Amino acid sequence: MNRVRLTRVLFSTLVLPGAATAVAAVLAGTWASRLPDPIATHWNGDSVNNTGSPSSITLVMTLVGAVLTLALTALAIVLLRKGEPLPRLGAGVATTIAALPAATLIGVLLANLDAPDSQHAGGPLPVFLALAGAVVLGVVGGLVGESAVAAAGGPSPSDATIGLRPGQRAVWVGHASNAVMLVAPPLAAAVITIVLATTTSFSWTMAALITVLFTLVGAMTHRVQARVDASGVTIRMGAFGLPRRHVPLARITEAEPAELSAIGDGGLGVRFNALTGTTAYKVRGGSALVLKLDNGRKVAISVRDAATGAGLVNDLLRHRSPAPK
Repeated sequence: MNRVRLTRVLFSTLVLPGAATAVAAVLAGTWASRLPDPIATHWNGDSVNNTGSPSSITLVMTLVGAVLTLALTALAIVLLRKGEPLPRLGAGVATTIAALPAATLIGVLLANLDAPDSQHAGGPLPVFLALAGAVVLGVVGGLVGESAVAAAGGPSPSDATIGLRPGQRAVWVGHASNAVMLVAPPLAAAVITIVLATTTSFSWTMAALITVLFTLVGAMTHRVQARVDASGVTIRMGAFGLPRRHVPLARITEAEPAELSAIGDGGLGVRFNALTGTTAYKVRGGSALVLKLDNGRKVAISVRDAATGAGLVNDLLRHRSPAPK
């Protein structure tokens, strides 16, 4: 494992959010004598409409922050060992998510500091500012964290071939996955809804339903597969193979391997760029199979070993039977 990469990953997913969680816990202990009991935890405009014990809120937020930090760090290390390091965007998201409980705690403590009682606590502005601080911390984590897959040299479009001879048959299946897209949506939903359910009158049932919904979103978008055979290219997304799209060989004029940016064409997932006419099925930056269609549009699928897939498509195009007149 590359030590430089490991250091950058640990700094983003462990050191930054871990430090934020530790600072929040220390501040809670230091300011304990300056806080009312209970403290204000939720506001309706400028009026307080929910309160809680400072010790209970500190314990919950510290535990949630610690668990998220350790879980995301473990995930990042596993991905690094598999040769799929977190992209900058993933590192930034991980840092922000893990730091959210600490930011919420610090904001609530600041709003209640030196107040005679919970009803005279300050407004929610400190909470919003602290949450913005978590986003800034995420930006730092993204900048320090592992960069997106570096561009790698590959065959030019005209060289994309696997040497398939006339009469031969072949099938190629390529895929790619992004564990961040699987884990981040339910984690983010869980953190936000737990914070709301713990500190406000937000329903635990609604919190569970929202978390389940975001879990399904992650399951349906974290993986993409492309299958190339004599009929064309079939694309499947997620754990359930949906959405699914089949591009007939007759619609394809050429295939090429390419390198995609994680944020290009609108980001990750299924994206359509109206300016370029490109539909992207993307779970990460890096290697992608790009199909040029007969209507001038393109289809891009982020998969490993895209050069082999492109080569097979081009060979099938060269050897296909001419259309009947």
